Amino acid sequence: MIYTLILGLTPLIGVNDSSNEKIYAQAIALKNPFISHLYFGETISTTDLENQQRYLRCIKVDYILAPRYQEYHKNLPFGLKAISYDDFANRLHRGLWQTMIDSKNNLYPEKQVIEINGGGKDCVVLFSSLDRVYPSYIRSLIEALKEVGFKGSVYYRIGGYPNPNGDEIYLAGVPYAFKLFMLEEARNLGFRYLLWLDASLFPLKNPQPLFELIRSKGVVYKETAPLPQFMLPKTRDEIYKLLGVDVLACKHLRMPVFGIDTNLDWFNQFLREHKRMAILGTPFLSCLPEEFILTALKERYWSKDVTPTEKLLGFEFFPSVKNGYFFYLRHH
Repeated sequence: MIYTLILGLTPLIGVNDSSNEKIYAQAIALKNPFISHLYFGETISTTDLENQQRYLRCIKVDYILAPRYQEYHKNLPFGLKAISYDDFANRLHRGLWQTMIDSKNNLYPEKQVIEINGGGKDCVVLFSSLDRVYPSYIRSLIEALKEVGFKGSVYYRIGGYPNPNGDEIYLAGVPYAFKLFMLEEARNLGFRYLLWLDASLFPLKNPQPLFELIRSKGVVYKETAPLPQFMLPKTRDEIYKLLGVDVLACKHLRMPVFGIDTNLDWFNQFLREHKRMAILGTPFLSCLPEEFILTALKERYWSKDVTPTEKLLGFEFFPSVKNGYFFYLRHH
């Protein structure tokens, strides 16, 4: 039996050998820098969320980031502009600082499946914390999907945390790990064809054709040239040792838009590999945490068989409209 002391929250809490407790114990044993030392039962209560949030906000990862950043700064290739330490730190603390619940302001987690324009088998998946502009962005994104004529469903969460197997709540501090956990929840609800959209996206036209591509190709994704300025050397080496992929020797996967057929033969293994990285925690130590993990998994599972999709995403409104992009990334 493993025991953990909860700082200022509860007395000693015991952990036994059920499946979600194994995930918790494993992450603790592996010294995941993003993990809280709280243990949860099968049902996550409002109090559990408040305690988890309070604990996560006490965690700092500077002790492990600082030496990795120092090595990065020393070895940055000539002519490549360094990303600031603060930019790395802000990205890596995003999960630790997120607002999952705010009972003082009467803000509680919300999750729902919405049928749009009559509903259908195509499902858009969305998630945001309760922070800043993101909840309003999700609501306006849903309204825009109605207006551009999308016919299908939207599965979304605002606040809380996706917990498809009952143990992902332990990994809530791992930066941006929620995206695949949300896709798994949507699959568990019975949806096969999924399109993940970051909350900051805004649809410029009906995304229905992307679902036709998901049905024919299996995966819809965007990639760019490698992004070495966003990666720490030690993390790069760690991902290579764990997954056998040098993430700076291949095209980089961008994650604001990602579509997948969950009936693909390798989908469950894909989820397991991602979760294994989240349990370790340290493979997420970069300025694009989930994207480098998913870049490695892309190379393992589909890059040789599926080409990226063009015109998924633009970064400036008028050029995006003019050039026929599906989505525009709003300021956030």
